Amino acid sequence: MMEKDPTVERFLFNLNTLGELGEEICSPKDFNSVIKSALYMVMGSFFASKGIIFKYDPLQKIFFPVVSKGIDNMAGITLRLSDEAIGAFVGYNKPLDLKGSSPMLSYFSPVRTEFAKFGARIVVFLIVGNELIGALSINDKFSGEGYTDYDFQLLSIMSQHLSYSLHNHSLLVKLMHKYTENKELYENLRQAYYNTIHSFAAAIDAKDSYTKDHSHRVSAYCSALAREMGWAEEDIEGIRVAGLLHDIGKLAVDKTIINKSSPLTKFELGELYSHPVVGYEILSKIKFPWESIPMMTRNHHEKVDGNGYPDKLKKSEIPIGARMMSLVDAFDAMTTNRPYRSRRSFAEAINELKNHCNEQFDTDIAHTFITAVRKEVLELNSPSIILHLHELLDITAIDKLLEHFPKT
Repeated sequence: MMEKDPTVERFLFNLNTLGELGEEICSPKDFNSVIKSALYMVMGSFFASKGIIFKYDPLQKIFFPVVSKGIDNMAGITLRLSDEAIGAFVGYNKPLDLKGSSPMLSYFSPVRTEFAKFGARIVVFLIVGNELIGALSINDKFSGEGYTDYDFQLLSIMSQHLSYSLHNHSLLVKLMHKYTENKELYENLRQAYYNTIHSFAAAIDAKDSYTKDHSHRVSAYCSALAREMGWAEEDIEGIRVAGLLHDIGKLAVDKTIINKSSPLTKFELGELYSHPVVGYEILSKIKFPWESIPMMTRNHHEKVDGNGYPDKLKKSEIPIGARMMSLVDAFDAMTTNRPYRSRRSFAEAINELKNHCNEQFDTDIAHTFITAVRKEVLELNSPSIILHLHELLDITAIDKLLEHFPKT
């Protein structure tokens, strides 16, 4: 039988360890688990009982322990080297024998005592390119044998694996930190954006003492209607914003005209009827995530028979969002107290919608609106509509309204 060559066996063992180390470092496991396994593999290759991996913080210019084995307490241990020493070690990628005679040991003097506390024998700095990532240290071998040139070469290869692992982790941490910062910034901007929109809505509603929160109700009705029609959440959000801003053009209309209880003159009607166009002019200059908002604002007083304003559009010529807004805008007006009349009940308002289907309102949209209310009464949706109606709704009565509602 051929006698085994211990040198070849050792080489094959180390080669296998290198493969396992590379595989471990590239695995999707938790970083701490990966780096701990990597340290154990390195120590096992050299029969060392103590080992530690440090990570370098370039901002604080300190080394702090990431993982260790065989060392009782590493909590609070930090190591600091001079800028001159850091510069020297960045260009030195070989393992450093702390019992050797390398000139590089002179740079190591400030922390040599600290390393001696945990029995360090070999230290290798972990470097990627010209960037110092950390350091690895292990103690003497169990056997008492010295470290050979072959050991140093193997440790250099292993340290490169660890360097890239730590480097990638650092990049990931920075990326996640940046992501968190950007997410917070986005949320702050988003909140500021919606606060501004709500402020506009409040300013719009403040012009009419009889329709407080009208814009918020139209927004809620539009959202519920869009959801019932199967719109995507992003588009629902768009029509919700449009509902808040649909009357923004009224900011340019004299408040006495808006609140006048007697019939309006021809001039006053012209002023009032101008608000969709004025609103469109204002909103078309704003870069919304939803391109349809300005046109929904312009066309929310159009009628499907072509007798609306300002463009006298018919049926499908009117954007669907504007047809929806036209219906809920009228519905809210009917169910709200006005200076010239008291609010109407839900059934009265629905009958009014029914009587003007295919003239003022889109029949399918009106039918879907009632269905959305019905679902909310049955608590299948969030109560964004029925809370605004100031009355308890009877599901049987709603079913009757639906049963006698016209079809397209």
